[in-house]
Amino acid sequence: MRSSRSKRGPQFGRWAAVLLAAGSMLLVWRHCSGRRPKSAYDSIIWEAAQRHGVSPFLVKGVVCTESGFNPWAVGGKHEIGLMQITDGAVQDWERHTGRRCPLRGLLFDPRLNIEIGTWYLGRAASRWQGCRDAEILILAQYNAGPSKAEEWSPADPQDPLPMERIRFPSTREYIGKVRKYARKFEKEYKRREPE
Repeated sequence: MRSSRSKRGPQFGRWAAVLLAAGSMLLVWRHCSGRRPKSAYDSIIWEAAQRHGVSPFLVKGVVCTESGFNPWAVGGKHEIGLMQITDGAVQDWERHTGRRCPLRGLLFDPRLNIEIGTWYLGRAASRWQGCRDAEILILAQYNAGPSKAEEWSPADPQDPLPMERIRFPSTREYIGKVRKYARKFEKEYKRREPE
């Protein structure tokens, strides 16, 4: 025969586990739900941008547009983190750099996420170097992929690339947003810089 005390033991243990889990989830939610200040990732962005030959303001514009500076963002197609990294981008990065990202969850780490996203932008920048509207093509490639950017690029690299040539309205909007934020961040930076 069991005593009433032993019956309460397992129930107390279950309730304690539920309360502990709920408390942990609340702490994680409170920590992760708030957006970081727009300058929180500046040092990581500057380092990665310098390493990959990309404007840090453009990288920051991508971060702002993609995730609103939320490192825990997950997109509708399972893109992850600050720069909304896709599985395909990770595979390209792994193949070209020889580095590995063994767990998908590691992409929530701002340093790794910005590294892969900026590497991808740098790769696009190398591809479109010398084009009159390289920035538009870089962002088109980041958003819609290399084959679409290739399709939309002018035959002569020195010809302008009218936005109407980019057939996806969502990509046109994306490019406009990133460029607007990049210019804004550059102006803010110049205002802060001592003369």
